[in-house]
Amino acid sequence: MEKESKIYIAGHRGLVGSALKRKLESKGYTNLIFRTHKELDLTNQQAVNEFFKQEKLEYVFLAAAKVGGILANSTYPAEFIYENLIWEAKISLKKGIEQTYGWYARSLKVSWCE
Repeated sequence: MEKESKIYIAGHRGLVGSALKRKLESKGYTNLIFRTHKELDLTNQQAVNEFFKQEKLEYVFLAAAKVGGILANSTYPAEFIYENLIWEAKISLKKGIEQTYGWYARSLKVSWCE
């Protein structure tokens, strides 16, 4: 991954995504792309397609996730897993992306940035 590579971080305001954003910025990566949930609904395939077509991304870090507290997770477990899997499916299958990393992936140890 080059310092000028176009990199999208989905979930850049969350725990994992914000840490990744800080790490990449501190290592000199200069072409980072972010969208809030209001700006880009990852469950909307047309919006995702238009975003990827417009931005011509090279790398994607999928740190976005629907999360909740203990009560929400135990009350709505199917809804949480469904939405998170939909986000991953809509992003990870995009053509033209050099690499897609999920928040759970070993690749996020950021050893390549150190």
